[in-house]
Amino acid sequence: GYAYILTHPGTPTIFYDHFYDWSNSVHEQIVKLIDTRKRQGIHSRSPIRILEAKHNVYSAIIGEKLCMKIGDGSWSPSGREWTLSTSGHNYAVWHK
Repeated sequence: GYAYILTHPGTPTIFYDHFYDWSNSVHEQIVKLIDTRKRQGIHSRSPIRILEAKHNVYSAIIGEKLCMKIGDGSWSPSGREWTLSTSGHNYAVWHK
């Protein structure tokens, strides 16, 4: 869920226990998503373009600087300008 919440327009919220009480792995994944959001300047009014919305994959470009996918389907952005920022179980985020 945080891959969606932290890459899309809006004001994201993170549960305290997810950030501080769960495993270091979860904490590190959330930190990477937060850092990517900040570096790419994603905010509550960032434009979004949905690229794919199927039962096993959802992908979108946010602010023309960040691309993400969630789901177990295979998908990645086309173009050499995209660099993988972070990924985890059923999600990946790229930036320009």
